[in-house]
Amino acid sequence: MFNDSIPVVMYHHVMPETKELNVPPQIFEEQILALKRAGWKTLNSEEFLYLIKNPKESRKKCVLLTFDDGFLDNYFYAYPILKKYKMRAVLFVATEFITDLDVKRDRFKIISHEEIWRIIYTEGKQEVMCSWSELKEMETEGVFNIESHGHSHKTIHFIKAKDYENLKRDLELSKILIHKYLNRIPQHLAWPKGVYDEVSIKIANSLGFVALYTTERGSNTGDLNRIKRLPVKCKGSDWLLSKLKIYSSSFLSKIYLKIRKRW
Repeated sequence: MFNDSIPVVMYHHVMPETKELNVPPQIFEEQILALKRAGWKTLNSEEFLYLIKNPKESRKKCVLLTFDDGFLDNYFYAYPILKKYKMRAVLFVATEFITDLDVKRDRFKIISHEEIWRIIYTEGKQEVMCSWSELKEMETEGVFNIESHGHSHKTIHFIKAKDYENLKRDLELSKILIHKYLNRIPQHLAWPKGVYDEVSIKIANSLGFVALYTTERGSNTGDLNRIKRLPVKCKGSDWLLSKLKIYSSSFLSKIYLKIRKRW
């Protein structure tokens, strides 16, 4: 009932901006330092899987930090901060947006989330997304586990259109590319924008994905097909620590979510 759940936190951007889906580096560092000082253990994807499958193991003060898409700011800002405090996270990448170009990174251009998405579908996508070599560096350093966010980020459309053949191809291609460039087989999949259905779950499982991540809030005690995540806001460490305390308990999170719906 208490400390029976592992909270999973969802980030997108970490850069000097105050726009939606972004946490500025100074606030991100404040959050990470607070986790460190409060004795929280940031899990890697394998540890998270083990604890969910073994409920008798202690989950007290265990948290999984996740990032979606593979934006370049994760490499410039989140990675050094996590490395500094010896903390870990999972990065879900949409493999179509990742290039194997040898890109020189001498500066970082701050642009909006909307502008980044316009660039992603052009030949200049390497300007806003991580490269395979950067992903390999972050994983080799033991900071990030690289997992799947699908290939094209179009799984939303495939699922809504019930085009399950293309959905399967998309997910399968993401696995192939991650294995090709990082020599690892991903077992974790975050659904783009949290869109999934029962058929897509079965398809993902058939391809070897054993942990499927949503954008829904809630506790995580055992259902690997519907892992709940807490979207991080541009708020300080007190906000994050208070939410982790709630989502570490299936009892508290259930009460909190009922109250939240009434607001």
